[in-house]
Amino acid sequence: MNSRRTYLDITYNKHNITEDLSENLIDWTFTDNLSGQIDDISLTLEDTEHKWLGDWFPTKGSLLEGIICKENWKEQVIKTKIGKFELDEIDASGEPSEVVIKALSVPESSSIRGEEKSKAWEKTTLKVVAGDIASQNGLKLYFEANDNPKKDRYEQLSETDLAFLHRLCNDEGLCLKLSNQAIVILDEADYENKDPVATINRRSKESDEIQVKHWSARTTLSGTYKACRVQYSDSSKKKTIKTTFTPPKAPKVGRTLVVKEQVKSVAEGQRLAKKRLREKNKNATLVNLVVTSTKHLDAGVTVTLKEFGKFDGKYIITQSINSQNSVQLALRRCLEGY
Repeated sequence: MNSRRTYLDITYNKHNITEDLSENLIDWTFTDNLSGQIDDISLTLEDTEHKWLGDWFPTKGSLLEGIICKENWKEQVIKTKIGKFELDEIDASGEPSEVVIKALSVPESSSIRGEEKSKAWEKTTLKVVAGDIASQNGLKLYFEANDNPKKDRYEQLSETDLAFLHRLCNDEGLCLKLSNQAIVILDEADYENKDPVATINRRSKESDEIQVKHWSARTTLSGTYKACRVQYSDSSKKKTIKTTFTPPKAPKVGRTLVVKEQVKSVAEGQRLAKKRLREKNKNATLVNLVVTSTKHLDAGVTVTLKEFGKFDGKYIITQSINSQNSVQLALRRCLEGY
């Protein structure tokens, strides 16, 4: 029986260089993030002949496209496209001589992460703000959230577009993903409610599609809250709105998070309370896994953990780092009811 292997099929400026890389490629990683960080790809090459330092030295700004291929896992080669990346950084070291090529899913030519800006939007929605920023940076926008918040004013104050959008999405309990030359805004609660794509057993069997090589877990009460109270007083209308949200299976702590922000109704206050409480509590239980897997595991999908004792349950993948030997997964337990 042929041994299983995972390899990267890579195109450089629309020319396939997989075979050229094969003699020198020591390792590679593809990092897929759920929120707040740019997806990236990294290639580590041995260069004892110094050809990568010389004639084969890559050009910054070049376009890389990748496909992860799993061979001998099933009858056919399993291929997963991971998108387009712009070559951003080249590191070299020795001896022995090595070259590391790094590329990002968002072009350096865009100003989304490198230029601080100040701007304001009046009486508009988050989708419009995100659309303007995407257009200015030559990126596509995929707005996948059902809720499109509207405010009297959105203000960017000496912030990069990336930091500004990330802040706005955090405030609304939404995820900001930068992948394949696009901005993706999604509701993490919607993703957590999706059916698990796989079950991961701590004591893996040879027949399991996902096999655990190493794991660690942590749960904490630090920084978590049992409930959230939203209160807002409108002096012009002599009106005060107060509302408290307590989720099912709330943390067993007595603290209540108090939020004093403008809301126009109790229903709006309830939505805000859920979002603020989710942001505080979502990292209460975290698990890290190193696995081998027949299935490609994207950031944003859910899985079920079994045989992990009190850490059993449904989790969402927040980061997936793929390499030729394994997949490193960062997971957090899905919240219920908010």
